Amino acid sequence: MATDTILTQARGLLRAEGAAILAMADQLDEAFCDAVTLVSSTTGVVMTTGSGTSGTIARRLAHLLATCGVHAFFVHPADALHGSSAAVTDGDVLIVLSKAGKSAEINDFVQVARERGGKVISLTWKPDSVLGTLSDVVLALPNAVDAEGDGVLPFGSTLAAGALCDALCLGVKNVRGFTLATLAQTHPSGATAELVRK
Repeated sequence: MATDTILTQARGLLRAEGAAILAMADQLDEAFCDAVTLVSSTTGVVMTTGSGTSGTIARRLAHLLATCGVHAFFVHPADALHGSSAAVTDGDVLIVLSKAGKSAEINDFVQVARERGGKVISLTWKPDSVLGTLSDVVLALPNAVDAEGDGVLPFGSTLAAGALCDALCLGVKNVRGFTLATLAQTHPSGATAELVRK
């Protein structure tokens, strides 16, 4: 493959991915504020879940929320159906990432979480999916097929989901009043700690 072709394809993808994130910013609405309120006011724990690449973004969200003082952790949906869904209790929040909103193991976990008193926030391309109908708050991701690898690989969709998760984390951090002073205590290692101490 010629160098020009490789560069043209790469630039086109990066521009499409950037457009997907900008589209996410433009479509934020009251549902996003509802999600921030639900997470920041929970009296329980926040669990995140997802499969495949969405699961990777869900793990990242759990880490960032925990870094900002939220009792948060990732639960794999398949594992949840083998007993760990019993950890869900009244007052907990489950944040679910699913592009199409129709993965059986995810929706089964969501159903169990709801039955056990948990609230559900979903991030999906398909707000009218089974997942969407089971959710208390739905955050719609932009259906940007041109930002996906060959129109299928989850490139732009996971970047947009990650950016939305970042915005959610920032909102929750600020509502809860988590400060960099606390971060200096709980993140004493690495480059982040050096930046906080400056």
